[in-house]
Amino acid sequence: MGRRLMDDLATIDLPYIEKNKSRHGTMRYYFRFEGVRVCRLPDDPESEAFSTEYWIARNRIEGVATLAPAARKTLPGHPQPNTFRWLCMLYMKSDAFLRLDKTTQGKRRQIIDSMWLEPVKTGGADLFADMPISQLSVDNVTKLRNRKEDTPFAADERMKILRQVFETTRPGRDGKPQPIMKVNTARLVRSYRRQTEGHHTITSDEIGVYIKHHGTTSKAVLALALLMYIGFRVSDLQAIGPRHRRGDIFIFRVFKGRNKNPMTLQVPIHPVLARVLSLHKVAGLYYMMTDYGNPFSIKGLSQRVSEWFNQAGLAHCTAHSVRKGLATNLADNETTDSMLDGFFGWRDGKTSKIYTARKQQSRLARQAVERIDWGEMGNILPHPAEGGSVPAATPTEIIEQNHSSSTRSA
Repeated sequence: MGRRLMDDLATIDLPYIEKNKSRHGTMRYYFRFEGVRVCRLPDDPESEAFSTEYWIARNRIEGVATLAPAARKTLPGHPQPNTFRWLCMLYMKSDAFLRLDKTTQGKRRQIIDSMWLEPVKTGGADLFADMPISQLSVDNVTKLRNRKEDTPFAADERMKILRQVFETTRPGRDGKPQPIMKVNTARLVRSYRRQTEGHHTITSDEIGVYIKHHGTTSKAVLALALLMYIGFRVSDLQAIGPRHRRGDIFIFRVFKGRNKNPMTLQVPIHPVLARVLSLHKVAGLYYMMTDYGNPFSIKGLSQRVSEWFNQAGLAHCTAHSVRKGLATNLADNETTDSMLDGFFGWRDGKTSKIYTARKQQSRLARQAVERIDWGEMGNILPHPAEGGSVPAATPTEIIEQNHSSSTRSA
């Protein structure tokens, strides 16, 4: 029986089979029905395993067994009017979306696509894409948020995008834009917003460990020096090169916000950084080049910097850790809010205050401690002027004290 099936496969072009060659040249086979890949079949179409898997899948399709609905990866055709997908399509044609950076647009499309493909009920066939906008209630928006509860940041990104999608407008009778959604229900659903301090702030000791591991003439330390003395984001570190240097100044356009709020910074080159740069003879346009002589992509450089930290035993550090460390260092050395704003290119003054307020709090707390005076009550305790210190009781002494106290009570 098995041999006959193999002969059939060798001579008959069976229906429902999709052929797909991998980048390595391997031919892959899938059982496909109504545009959906049901399963992958064994690689050898003349094997008995192939015929077995094929007929199991086909029998399910043709009624021998019930085929569970397969998850769809894309949604064909035009969206139905007044559905969630229709609203999102209008948003992606709006000025609010088109003003965004191309990278940001791509990320938002991915998140929107993932929300379209969410089933309304877990395991069900109805998707959020086809949900009428009148049914995008607080409960249903909460469902979309909660489907990402294991990754709170991703859940909050969904909420951020939904709030903007639900603000989409269209021309009214008088020509003025009118909101399509009567109520922005996404604004009524709270984000997770787990409060953290974000990226680790690098310390001087950790910088020392990194430099000692990689060596002062390494590409890894060149990257670190640029981060330490200019405060680059990775996106700017990737682009910076000799073409941006004018004597002892770097002049460069900041990558972040380059379309919506373009900003050009002029930052003097610190003598230590100048010395590090002199150790690296760069003939091309970029300081950061791959081992093959090509410039890094932003993502590739971010991964490489993280790899350098990992190699030095500092897996908790990132490029942004150095930026935070630099801001903290400047604030500790009495740099003003305005100086920080000018150096990093911060516009609203809020970010600089995070660092200067932290330093100011420490300084003011020290001044306050110096003013604590309990009068005569304070004289009962040992004073520094008396010399020496009161040693802490050892565990043995504590046990003996408790034992003698219990004996007296008895």
